[in-house]
Amino acid sequence: MIDRARAGTLGVLARLVVLGTRSRALGLVQLTTAVRQVLVGRLQLRGPARTLVRVRGEERVEDLPARPDRGHLFVDAAEPGGALGQLGVERRQVLQLAPGPVVHGADCLKRPWVRADASSVEIGLSVPVRRAAVLDRDAAWKLALGGLVAVSVVARTWAAWLRATPNYFPDESIYTALSRSIAHGHLPAVRGHVAHFPALLQPIVTAPAWWFGSLETGYRVTQAIQSVAISTAALAVWWAARRLGVGRTAAFAAAALTIAVPDVGYSGWLLSESFAYPLFVAAVGAGAVALAQPTRRAQATFLAFALLACFARVQLAVLLLAYLAAAILLRRVRAQRLVVGGIAGAVLVALAGGLGYYRQAPAAFHLVSPAAVGRNALVLAYAAGWIVVPAGLLGLAAALRRPRSELERAFGALAVTAGLGVFVETAFYGFSDLTYERYGCYLLPLLFLGFALHADRGWPRGRAHASLAAALFLVSSLVPLSGWAAAGRNTHSLFLTGVLKVESLAGSAGEGALFVAAVAALLSLVSMVAAWGRATVTVAVLGAAFCVAASVFATSFDVQNSRNVKASFLPAGADWFKGDATIVSAGSRTSVLEQFFWNHGAVRLALLPGAAAPDVFAAGRTQVTAAGALSGLHGQVVLDESAAALVPTEPGRFNGPFLSAQSAQLGARVGGLADGWLSPAGRIQVFRPGTLAFTITAPEAMTLRIAGRRMHIGTQTPTHVYLCVTGSFGYAFSSHGYLGFRPVSAQASFPTWVPTRSCGSGGGRIRTSAD
Repeated sequence: MIDRARAGTLGVLARLVVLGTRSRALGLVQLTTAVRQVLVGRLQLRGPARTLVRVRGEERVEDLPARPDRGHLFVDAAEPGGALGQLGVERRQVLQLAPGPVVHGADCLKRPWVRADASSVEIGLSVPVRRAAVLDRDAAWKLALGGLVAVSVVARTWAAWLRATPNYFPDESIYTALSRSIAHGHLPAVRGHVAHFPALLQPIVTAPAWWFGSLETGYRVTQAIQSVAISTAALAVWWAARRLGVGRTAAFAAAALTIAVPDVGYSGWLLSESFAYPLFVAAVGAGAVALAQPTRRAQATFLAFALLACFARVQLAVLLLAYLAAAILLRRVRAQRLVVGGIAGAVLVALAGGLGYYRQAPAAFHLVSPAAVGRNALVLAYAAGWIVVPAGLLGLAAALRRPRSELERAFGALAVTAGLGVFVETAFYGFSDLTYERYGCYLLPLLFLGFALHADRGWPRGRAHASLAAALFLVSSLVPLSGWAAAGRNTHSLFLTGVLKVESLAGSAGEGALFVAAVAALLSLVSMVAAWGRATVTVAVLGAAFCVAASVFATSFDVQNSRNVKASFLPAGADWFKGDATIVSAGSRTSVLEQFFWNHGAVRLALLPGAAAPDVFAAGRTQVTAAGALSGLHGQVVLDESAAALVPTEPGRFNGPFLSAQSAQLGARVGGLADGWLSPAGRIQVFRPGTLAFTITAPEAMTLRIAGRRMHIGTQTPTHVYLCVTGSFGYAFSSHGYLGFRPVSAQASFPTWVPTRSCGSGGGRIRTSAD
């Protein structure tokens, strides 16, 4: 039979039936012409072990002897053609066709078949059910991950759009000014002057948002872009976890925790965190690959992510130093030539003045007390979801000390060095009495990857896990959070911002802090038991729920705060004056920067004597001259009335504490009049002949002495004061109280100045009238 096959004189028509424990065939597959051409010569049929094969009409062939997972059957096919054949395979088994040598058994083919159909060969194949199920599970996990990112984008965008205005200054105003400058085709500039600001990724990416014209639209589009960017951190964590060999459940849990933390709420703030957060995770993951397999491509990938992270936030330059430290720890510095060269180049740029805006940053580092270090660490543990912290720490330690692969060992080394670098910046930078969670939030994804590694190992070292959970239980019970969040100390911590909201709902700071401590203590108890039960899903769900709750409370507080800021500083809305103008500041940072953010015409800044600059960028100085002019200013001005009443000769429109004026000429200045209240004593200056008028309303009967004259003011009785006198003179009230920490005496309307040629006989007049 073999001779006939080789000679090509006899075709073979085979009808094959593969029988298994289940006899159901799931379909037929028609072979194409290209596949039939492969059958010319010799055909090799391969099937799993224990596959039963029958050639219809012939004797049964023995089970295929081969490796435990695969057997082989070889059938001669010297010519393309052949009759219609049907092939059935058992569920969970795979049959393959491939060219190979011809092998026959004694019972394989007893006699040649007569060729009946030379046009086509049809073979029926059952669907490999097991493989189909695997593909379905893969698709389901990918769909779940995509859904997670989509939900994060929608939720974070919706929360961001609830904010009425930016209020984290000067950072939000700086990034906005740079972005608008780039959008209009200029070099990065703040108030018309080129800014040496190296972290330009956020301004460049969000610049198209300001092409829509409206400031409100640009603000909302920027927030949406940032919500998309920060939500991709889940993809970076998923990728890193899967590369480390972590199972899908634990990897998905780490991804969900990454975008559930309250710090993802920075997507609604015009800051760089939205881009730096996912890039940091991607850089650590790519860096682990480059350390384990130091190819040029791997090193270039790490450099790209690390430099992009630095371009988004200069603080993350610590990634390069951490990578170098990890390479030294792993004794692989020589293999990292490309990265070492990149680090050397970055250092040269920094020494040449590339830090720009951050050139004074090293001076802000200082030694801090152990209490400050502990405070920052504890707040980060709360922000991470609390319950996942013990497993996360054990996972990172195991990756470094007992790695399952070289990649995991490299990840452990880089995660530990990068994490330590970020925490040093968090604890040692800025003011020692503040909590800088914003600087340390990059640690949280690393902790979640450690949690995924620990869970994937099967929750080993249960006693160590229980000990860490018990330590957290004690800390949460003994250390209250109320003092850390009070008096504006929550500025750089969204978790503490959420604590303020909890305290507001609870009715007092003490009760709110007690509630947070009780929840943390309960989570610690659950964490103690979780290790023994290997409750990955339970711990992840509780941790994510804690993070989501913190995010909700922080967002609620921030939204209300932003609405209060806008109501105080911009009650008349955006673009409330026409044309270019100089903003004259009395020193309130938030107040003046709100005007620059919401007005196209705010192009210059001038500071009154004693006023602090809101940032380090371009600002001029001005003062009121003896003639009542603001020195060095021309054209339209917008006057800050929050420290004293500057009464212009050509007043325009009020918007909160600001008053627009067509010129920089003043008719008068009333010192001590701010927020509608007069100080107990002050000085009034009238620069030009005219009548200065205002109304005083006292909360109680008191006496006002002004320019040597005494006036009696009744309780809650509006008293109109008219001054037709030039020069400077003082005033004083007989009693006063306090508005917050500021001493005040009586309410007063904003003065108006009307030019007059004379004030009657005697050259001057001071008079009052009561309603």
